[in-house]
Amino acid sequence: MKHEIASLLALDGRVALVTGAATGLGEGIAHRLADAGARVVIGDIDDEGAERVATAIRDVGGSADALHLDVTDEVSARSAIDRCVELGGAIDIVVNNVGWYRDNGSILEQTYESWRRAVTINFDSAFLCSKPAAQRMVEQGNAGAIVTISSVDGILPCLGTGYDAAKGAIFQFTRSLAVDLAPFGIRVNAVAPGNVPVETRRRMESGEIPPLWTDPPLGTGLMGPLSRQRSANIPLGRRGRVDEIANAVLFLCSDAASYMTGQTLVVDGGWTLV
Repeated sequence: MKHEIASLLALDGRVALVTGAATGLGEGIAHRLADAGARVVIGDIDDEGAERVATAIRDVGGSADALHLDVTDEVSARSAIDRCVELGGAIDIVVNNVGWYRDNGSILEQTYESWRRAVTINFDSAFLCSKPAAQRMVEQGNAGAIVTISSVDGILPCLGTGYDAAKGAIFQFTRSLAVDLAPFGIRVNAVAPGNVPVETRRRMESGEIPPLWTDPPLGTGLMGPLSRQRSANIPLGRRGRVDEIANAVLFLCSDAASYMTGQTLVVDGGWTLV
């Protein structure tokens, strides 16, 4: 392979914050960015988990730090960006990965408190982390990349009114922010994963924690037979892998995607096609 081709995905010298990276997709994304040469900062409310991931990256020769981050708190989000700059001298990449899908189901049963929690964690967090990052990137004057993890549930309703609405809002937030920051060379994109098993899903399926999928007592559409049939009918015939989502994020953060902004990569094995 020619060096110039390999260098397109290289992130050497760049500092990346990955939110919610103590487990699941975020953990996989953090490892992939570190593999590409980035100094990765693991931001999570789970301090022990964040340090575990950072240590694992360092153990294989990567560069990583852990910090406490509550993505629903404006002060915490700004402090995290400031800390990234202190650690690495800049902030070049932000991956808004945090997601919460426990507040799901029909609006006939969902409380307003549950709705607000779903929207705050899944949507407001992207604003709270992107704003201070964008301000720093503009000050630095060397562009940057922001990638937010949405979901196929933002395209085809599935889990719940709050979650689906928040994930759908990410698409327009991405487009709007991309136009807003384009004059500064800051690229803003999103990834919409499909059905990808993560640790939380494994714990549900093993009975360690309550299951996500339950039969709605009122016979509503969300999380019912229609949604289950759709999610089981993936054209490629299998669920996705964490590394396949991480690869998409790496692409969007890298120079290989230097002329892409305001776009959402749907990585779902064709889930949204049928």
